[in-house]
Amino acid sequence: MNKILTYLLTGTLIFTASDAFSQLIGSSADDETLALVDTNTIKLRNKLYPVVSQGDLNIYGFEDNDVPVYADSVMAYRLSLLESEIPLPFNEYVKPYINLYTIRKRNLSSKILAWSKYYFPMFEEALDRANMPLELKYLAVIESALNPMATSPVGAAGMWQFMAPTGRMYGLRTTAIYDERRDVQKSTEAAIKYLRNSYRMYGDWLLVIASYNCGPGNVNKAIRKAGGVKNFWAVQRYLPGETRGYVPAFIAAAYMMNYASEHNLYPAENMNIEFHTDTIHVDASYNLSLLANSLDMTLEELLAYNPALRRSVVPFGIDKVTLTVPYNKAVKFASINDTSFKQNSNEQLLAMNRQIAIEKKQQLAANSSNKKKTTNTRTVSVKRGDSLGKIANKYNVSETDLKRWNKIKGNRINSGQKLIIKG
Repeated sequence: MNKILTYLLTGTLIFTASDAFSQLIGSSADDETLALVDTNTIKLRNKLYPVVSQGDLNIYGFEDNDVPVYADSVMAYRLSLLESEIPLPFNEYVKPYINLYTIRKRNLSSKILAWSKYYFPMFEEALDRANMPLELKYLAVIESALNPMATSPVGAAGMWQFMAPTGRMYGLRTTAIYDERRDVQKSTEAAIKYLRNSYRMYGDWLLVIASYNCGPGNVNKAIRKAGGVKNFWAVQRYLPGETRGYVPAFIAAAYMMNYASEHNLYPAENMNIEFHTDTIHVDASYNLSLLANSLDMTLEELLAYNPALRRSVVPFGIDKVTLTVPYNKAVKFASINDTSFKQNSNEQLLAMNRQIAIEKKQQLAANSSNKKKTTNTRTVSVKRGDSLGKIANKYNVSETDLKRWNKIKGNRINSGQKLIIKG
């Protein structure tokens, strides 16, 4: 059973974010990996986002099963230390969500911490280019737990949980084989556009975050009910139930991500994540199975890096599709003889198309056969005492079809009347 440790606010237990960062920055990256990935950019990323073990992060000497619990004043003080353009207060609404991340959902938090090392640099670069608060990256934590394959019960998809119509408004294509809502880079850019438009409307980041969850219509209605004040805490009680907790959950996510070590939380070590990636450009002439094989990858691995591909094919009608692969695989791709690769690829593509044509022809034949079977007709005579329902049940058809086949508008039929039965 987990041991519960309660700590009071003391100088020895308060570590600022800069203290934690200095702990991380001192660790060295794998020299062999750096030798394979010979680029200054990757070396810089290694310094900023070093891969460290749980032992390195356990700066307080916790035991494996320790679940620290802190006084409210400790958590409030820690939040106050975070340099953020977005207000991050501690209150009775935020506390339950901090407990959710640090006590009840520790396994999920551990996975989020692991994925954040991969995705947060992308988010931060995009937010910085747009001159937006970097803390907005925590929205993806509460939207999808940093899972690009996440799908909500109502059909929102991807890391930033766009509905298909909203995604199209912000330039995200959704088809049967290609869903840009699951493309991390493109969906991040779309989310930034949405958030920037909302900020122009409200001028308050917490209201912007609320509108991301429930839409501007509900936020505007809440503002009117609150007398026109544009402050989340003033309008909170007028918002939909889920949104009332959405902003506190955002603040709690920011707390957990910055003070994970204080709660004996560390990135999961069995996630098999390749942090150093690059992009390659392909079109519909590439066969993904052949491409994966040429890069010494499995097709499943290639698709895992590219969740926007809903099928194992590159969509037609798009000049170039950008694929993400481990950096050393991108280097290998650049060394491939493009002409022979495409020739082989096209041969496989032609073979695949021939197989598809054969299957389609077989399916059409089967459909035609089924259609013939279902269009057999017979004629029956109505006997005394018969009704539409009785005849429909006898021949296993519906009353509606029976009336449609015989152009009967009411429910009356006469003895001796001829009725057509199909099927």
